[in-house]
Amino acid sequence: MRDRLQGRAVTVARAAGPLIESARTWNDPRRRAERKIRRTRRRATFFGAASGSSAVGTAMVAVAAAPEWVIVGGAGATALLAVPSVAALAAYRRLRGELLPAARPAPRTLPPYGSAAREPIDRLRRSEQSLHELLGIVSRSGTVAEDDVQDTSRIAAAAAASLTAAADDVVAMERAAEGSEAAAAHLRSAIASTAARLRDGVEQYDGLVAAAALLTAPASGSAAGPASRRDALQFATDRLEGWAYGLDRLDRSNRP
Repeated sequence: MRDRLQGRAVTVARAAGPLIESARTWNDPRRRAERKIRRTRRRATFFGAASGSSAVGTAMVAVAAAPEWVIVGGAGATALLAVPSVAALAAYRRLRGELLPAARPAPRTLPPYGSAAREPIDRLRRSEQSLHELLGIVSRSGTVAEDDVQDTSRIAAAAAASLTAAADDVVAMERAAEGSEAAAAHLRSAIASTAARLRDGVEQYDGLVAAAALLTAPASGSAAGPASRRDALQFATDRLEGWAYGLDRLDRSNRP
């Protein structure tokens, strides 16, 4: 009975997943900024084309010796269309010059109950959300250069992808072990070592979250100064990047 209920819950979650993901993506600050850029570009293109067409039409009627009021009206329409075109173009250039907000972490499907990968990935899911919120605070405070914040966010996302791949390997090996006693004898050590690397990687990720949290604390409430706290964030970022690179190299060397 319990298995059937769990199976139904999984089915419902999978069916609702695309709708939840669509709503999450629509409300994501990065997606909203991208939509705003696209709208501004379309507005600049529309008014620019309309202004150009009006100018060409006015020039043609002028050459054709049309009445003066027609030429004046055409010139006025061209000027009216040129104003929003120039404004939209300036806004588009300004938006293109701004750094986009960091995207929210992608939703994660947890490994099955009983898997050695479930607890680390559950921790990673919570840590990703915490890091996203903390880096938003750090970015708004101006404590760290925006380029450095974006770099930390990029490295954290790459590390999370490596951790997810390691978790997928654990789950795949566990399924193989369940289906074959002969395979299980050979896979136990591989599952244990991969799960250990996964837990170590989540610890590294948590270290980055802790460094970001330190940057949000008031200066008077911490013994470390702003410079040392920025250094702590950079050190944690570099350490996580090095760990992710090492895991990727290890995975490549283990492949046939």
